[in-house]
Amino acid sequence: MIKSIVSLSILLATATAFAPVSFQQKVAPIYSTADDDGISLTRIADEQEGVPIPFLDVNRDAFIECYADSIATVEGVDYTIGVPCDYCVALCYFEGETLLPVELDDKLMDDIFPVAENIVSEEFEEDLALQRTPQTLTLVGELDDDIDDEEDDEEDEDEDDYNGEEEVEVLLTFEHRDTEFHLVRLLDPVLLVGKTDSERPDLRVLLTPEESDRVMPLLEDGFLKHHDEMIP
Repeated sequence: MIKSIVSLSILLATATAFAPVSFQQKVAPIYSTADDDGISLTRIADEQEGVPIPFLDVNRDAFIECYADSIATVEGVDYTIGVPCDYCVALCYFEGETLLPVELDDKLMDDIFPVAENIVSEEFEEDLALQRTPQTLTLVGELDDDIDDEEDDEEDEDEDDYNGEEEVEVLLTFEHRDTEFHLVRLLDPVLLVGKTDSERPDLRVLLTPEESDRVMPLLEDGFLKHHDEMIP
């Protein structure tokens, strides 16, 4: 299977999604914790694990389903941290030797997404479907078991060599308008953040750009701190 290395800061350009370095493998259990900055992090109740929750982008009237991992409280406001239920993927192209993603709101995405969607449908038929979900493209369905087995075999080898860049897996390659594009799967977990909808408590609303600028630096620092404390 072809592998490429992509800069994490490039791929996760949206402010309400992040993939902490400490989450390179699996999410460790997080229990109720708090720090001097007033940020608390509480693992969700057992009965809520594995329950899909729509994270809504109100500007696009679109949603992405996530499994809730934990609740972070910042300045008295609760934020749900969720992991997308489906595979997180990106459409990328090479500029020199650098693999760059196509931004979700770029006009280029409007052009190539229908092409990639059709190719996925033809290549995988009913097994997989490409969706233009908020924050990250997602691939719905089940990938071959040998992909996950290969990841497990390589996790121990990669752990000591991790250098701050995100490893991705190229699922398919196609050419459009004389440019070669790649559909890649993000192998590091992507985490999304949303607030409870006051009118529909079963939903989470993704942060506005203004909220992201204010909350995300505090939330990410607190999340990394609390998670590191749980790792021996």
